Amino acid sequence: MGDNISLMTGRVLLAFDATKDRNELEFKNVIDDIISRGDVINRGDTIVVFGVLHKVSHPFGYQMQIERVNIRAMEEEIQLKLDMYAKMLQTSAQDCKEEGVDIEVKITCGTPIKKIIQQEASACNATWVVLDRHLKKDVKFYQGQILCKLASVVDNLTIKPLKTEPMSDTDNTEVKVVLYRSKHVQLSAPAPQDHDNVDQSVISHSYSASFASYENLEMPSKKLLSSLMHKPLGQTSILTDDVDAASKQDVSGSLSCGGKNRTNSSWVVGNLRKSPRRKRSSGTPVLCNACGMTTELYIKESMRLSYSEIHLATNYFSEENLLGEGGYGLVYKGQLNDGQIIAAKVRKQASTQGFEEFSSEIYVLSFARHRNIVMLLGYCCKENINILVYEYICNRSLEWHLFDEAANVLEWRKRHAIAIGTAKGLRFLHEECRSSPIIHRDLRPSNILLTHDFVPMLGDFGLAKWKTNDSPIQTRILGTLGYVAPEYAENGMVSVRTDVYAYGITLIQIISGRKAVTSDTQDHHQSLRQWAEPLVESLALHHLIDPRLGDSYDPYELYHMAKTAYLCVKVDPDKRPSMGEVVQLLEGETDHFKTLTDQFIPHFNN
Repeated sequence: MGDNISLMTGRVLLAFDATKDRNELEFKNVIDDIISRGDVINRGDTIVVFGVLHKVSHPFGYQMQIERVNIRAMEEEIQLKLDMYAKMLQTSAQDCKEEGVDIEVKITCGTPIKKIIQQEASACNATWVVLDRHLKKDVKFYQGQILCKLASVVDNLTIKPLKTEPMSDTDNTEVKVVLYRSKHVQLSAPAPQDHDNVDQSVISHSYSASFASYENLEMPSKKLLSSLMHKPLGQTSILTDDVDAASKQDVSGSLSCGGKNRTNSSWVVGNLRKSPRRKRSSGTPVLCNACGMTTELYIKESMRLSYSEIHLATNYFSEENLLGEGGYGLVYKGQLNDGQIIAAKVRKQASTQGFEEFSSEIYVLSFARHRNIVMLLGYCCKENINILVYEYICNRSLEWHLFDEAANVLEWRKRHAIAIGTAKGLRFLHEECRSSPIIHRDLRPSNILLTHDFVPMLGDFGLAKWKTNDSPIQTRILGTLGYVAPEYAENGMVSVRTDVYAYGITLIQIISGRKAVTSDTQDHHQSLRQWAEPLVESLALHHLIDPRLGDSYDPYELYHMAKTAYLCVKVDPDKRPSMGEVVQLLEGETDHFKTLTDQFIPHFNN
């Protein structure tokens, strides 16, 4: 990288599909390579991490095209993405600061991706455009339409320069940009501390309402935006006379950065050690829209809490606060000093799960940060007392909603969303988690917790294991009867496919409303898999579906769920799909899985 600050500062656009999941390590490796190459960026330049959001997550777990989404949902999704990416980029921001380079995050909601990236590159006078590896399918378009230097991220997360061959654009697809928002990533000096909150991590947001259309940089006031968010997208336009009349005082914001003033958002994080006592951020993410439950997204590893703080938070482990009892111990509801609602799991003295499981859960969940995984907020070790402190999930478990007589019948759309959300949580553990895959080993409905929005959250990682290579792990057999894969039960061999099998059993339960193990004499102790497989093979899905649902289900979704469950519970683990494939099967994206479909459809010889 050049030693002198250029008279003309440049902007390197790192473009990616914001609909797909990303992790901190991906960003760090790519940005490290951009800096170390020496021919891409100079002191004083800015790396713009530019994501295009063309689908928005529905609270029930599936993805909706932006044409069907109202502005409030877009605002929440974009803000969620901005905050998430800004946190992921903190380490890179520190490295860039040492090199005299800024980092900015920008998310645009619109379609088509390739044209939005092309227009952004032109609008910001980018010196380089670096394409994420998931954008390779349109590389010919970028080579013909990007006027600056171009590179692509390859599979080892380094960048490879590409040749550009300018040509006329024959694609007349309309560009639709609905909203965008940007945030500057900057590490500040430690903020002053008050006497009540010593050694705390300070997270402060300083930004104005910075939503705007792509063509119009004058942004609406918060008051106006609030009124717009309650209208369907088809009835709402950001480009209105109301916007022009909005007060500039409401929409302007100035941020000093590298000698330049920009109207956007700032992110400031003090590099200080956490303590159990924190001020709750006004921007604390909402965990459940129905009851307003929130969870602070802590940046660093789970914090160590004092026994007295947990004791006080749970009203001295009172019976009124007791939520339930499991193999590990008793679970109590509580509230920390900062207002955070918690679930504290206290190990029983007689529990067979000891310190090894306790340590495993702390270590695993320190790396597992995903919307479908219960967050570990802290822990306590005091003599022989071990306590795990989680975010409180407000609407019981999937097991309760499927099997408890007091529960209402779970609607089909909720079942479908729970199936997809659970699959995405497992996909993260197996394929996207930092360092190496995590095998849950105890997936079942009682370990899938739900919010009032019926967003599923995977919990209970006491049996989880890291998988450091491609070889199966041989271990003592643990887990729950009915969910244990054949190869695990027979020889103790566990792999990510072990979780896939347990997911398949759980999926059959979601479809059928049946328990995994039953002593019903009319079934002759038949396992759930043995009962379901012939029904799926013969496509007698009307016998597979929970009779309590009647006809209130989607046959297309039922077909995909049944097909997926059938593949997941294959006796041969090599014939089971990965969790990434499971998500695509459930969402109907089966074009790339013909071999899996061939396995599913019975073949008959004359």
